[in-house]
Amino acid sequence: MDAHPVLPNPSPPTATDVMAVLAEHGYRMTAPRRAVLAAVLGRSRPFTAEQIVTEVQTANLETGRSTVYRTLEILASVDVLTRFLQADGHPAYIVGVPGHRHHLVCSDCGAVVAFTRCPVDDLVRDLTRDTDFAIHGHLLEVFGVCPDCRDEPVSGMPEERLVQAR
Repeated sequence: MDAHPVLPNPSPPTATDVMAVLAEHGYRMTAPRRAVLAAVLGRSRPFTAEQIVTEVQTANLETGRSTVYRTLEILASVDVLTRFLQADGHPAYIVGVPGHRHHLVCSDCGAVVAFTRCPVDDLVRDLTRDTDFAIHGHLLEVFGVCPDCRDEPVSGMPEERLVQAR
């Protein structure tokens, strides 16, 4: 039996869950943090820090850009968010459940599927042995095209090539 199965995306944490985690780590729930938390938990797809800045500043002019960025990093540090690189190389976040996970990222629509099976474990063990590095973590994003995007015709691509691409 595989120790790290591929699992469907579980349900995201609630605001109450996140507030409890933040309190456990000594963070106060200020009004600006609540605004960021509400904006974050309302998203089921990946988002950038600037998208949250825009959303929060539209609703609450007292929440500054630096507060949004700090809050996102706090949420990532307590494992509520995962920070990852998109297909274009820019950072984004996704709400997740705590634990070691990696992501499949659709290069077309940005959909993300988390998975926990770690194909890098053996490589990390070998690198530790071969280099004497004390490796404390790694990231893995796998880019491709999701089933929904594959089913849409690609503009400008001849039908013959489109069939071969599938």
